[in-house]
Amino acid sequence: MLVLDSRTADSGEVRDVVTGFVADRCPWADLAAVRLVVTELLANALRHTDGRWRLRLLVQGRRLTLELDDASPVPPEVRRPDFGGGGGFGWPLVLRLVDEVDVRPGPTGKTVRAVWWEPDADRSEGASDARDRAAPSDARDGRAGGAGAPGLSPRSASAPASGSSSARADD
Repeated sequence: MLVLDSRTADSGEVRDVVTGFVADRCPWADLAAVRLVVTELLANALRHTDGRWRLRLLVQGRRLTLELDDASPVPPEVRRPDFGGGGGFGWPLVLRLVDEVDVRPGPTGKTVRAVWWEPDADRSEGASDARDRAAPSDARDGRAGGAGAPGLSPRSASAPASGSSSARADD
């Protein structure tokens, strides 16, 4: 497991350390996708919170899990992109680049959890709350985990009743 936080690393260092960690342990992973997801989640934590965050990477069998805790209880949402600098691009990218994503409230904010599976992996070896799939038309509200938004082709999404929001994506 790799753990980094805002007290000991800046976002540039995090991208480099994450790239090395993933390259060494998950040669099947798309490094560019992992780096972009890390970049987007860190950017959201820096832009929408007081800047505190903690990132965890864990490899379990054929699954790579990234968790990012930040200080905001507000879940990310799909919104219309603002070409004038107001954002709106990152969360749709995250939803398209991961196999599963969920957002869970925490005691001091939230945790965004992104999962990548090795191609052809048996996803029963740890997949849980994001395994149920909803039709894309059910996920058009833009809330965290809802992969649908105008102009996007959502992979699939579900929102479990446990208080977290989840999405799962398959190509």
